[in-house]
Amino acid sequence: MKFSDTTLEILKNYSTINQGLVVKPGSVLKTITPSRTVLATAIVAEKFPVAFALYDLNKFLAKLSLYKDCEM
Repeated sequence: MKFSDTTLEILKNYSTINQGLVVKPGSVLKTITPSRTVLATAIVAEKFPVAFALYDLNKFLAKLSLYKDCEM
């Protein structure tokens, strides 16, 4: 699976809302601030087959930026 540029931009925005992210199966990404004051939801082009969690979204995005065309 490759992330589209739009999805990467959404993930960058989500990293400012909350450092961690839980991705559930499907194509909807949701995040909420730790104080539960801001909620963000986005429908992305990718369809995630399984649930997974990212502890530090900024570090994940930094690692992805090291590669030109990586596949997850």
